Amino acid sequence: MSDRQLDDAVAGARLLVAFVSEDDELDHVRDAAVEIGGKGGAKVILYDRDSASAFSDPMPNQWGSQAEGAQFGDPLSDQELVKLGREPFARKVAAAREAGVDAWGWLASDHGTDALVAYARDHGADLILLPADLEDPGLGERLKGETVDKAVEEAQETPAGLAVVLVAADGSTEVAAGRL
Repeated sequence: MSDRQLDDAVAGARLLVAFVSEDDELDHVRDAAVEIGGKGGAKVILYDRDSASAFSDPMPNQWGSQAEGAQFGDPLSDQELVKLGREPFARKVAAAREAGVDAWGWLASDHGTDALVAYARDHGADLILLPADLEDPGLGERLKGETVDKAVEEAQETPAGLAVVLVAADGSTEVAAGRL
């Protein structure tokens, strides 16, 4: 896909959500989100897939101390991420902000790209960025529901349409199944 085609596909995006990890594995997705957000002035939410766990919720719950959950927004600032003990991820959000992007973070509580799409839909996102290698996922990704097909299927249920952009390891991008 040419830069012009991608620009046309993401034109007018006000909010994009990028499927990233706390480590460096998906930095190419983060970098693409920062680039797209910086060009168009879109708000960027870095969605930390690594925070999902079958054993605990990454956010305070009703069993935490009184009003603990009220001190955190949605999405989360880099300072809030530090308070939640997610300093490496907070540094990624802070770096995006330093690059001039309106960047925020969110901690996934459920595995899967369908959970990402649900979060993006609930927040009025126009665009989702996924790593292209999820087009041909390994067993681990399939078991966690981390596939492009799952994201596209879920995104198609969004009335206004939600574009799913795939980001290759070399930083190249393509729109999955066009503007949905």
